[in-house]
Amino acid sequence: MLIYNYSRKSVYTEKGKSIENQIEMCKEYILKNIKGAKLEDIVIYKDKGFSGKNTNRPQFQKIIADSKKQKSDYIVCYKLDKISRSVSDFSSFVEYINSRNISIICIGEQFNTSIPGVRAMIYIISVFAQLERETLAERVRR
Repeated sequence: MLIYNYSRKSVYTEKGKSIENQIEMCKEYILKNIKGAKLEDIVIYKDKGFSGKNTNRPQFQKIIADSKKQKSDYIVCYKLDKISRSVSDFSSFVEYINSRNISIICIGEQFNTSIPGVRAMIYIISVFAQLERETLAERVRR
């Protein structure tokens, strides 16, 4: 079993969970909820100081590159907006992940794409993640 854990924290705000807290919560979730998962199955990817407005993040790009070399079973993150705050980027990522038969689990929203019907919900959530990013960017400009 291979499980990628992705965590991201933007520099724009001190709100939200630290990367270390995100990782620990994801590890706990994985060990408790994914049958047969062990700590050594988890590969940690973390981008500190990067916005979710695009996918130009070193560790996010490494997940994509690594998944081409060796398919993981899951990508686990704390919240959906850690993956992306752009609807188009998120859609492209989900299409790629689906083509590789990898499930995304977002523990904060209790999403698991291996469950039918959840994919539609995560697209809706991604729209609100983009709206939140645009709202924050507007506040920073003022």
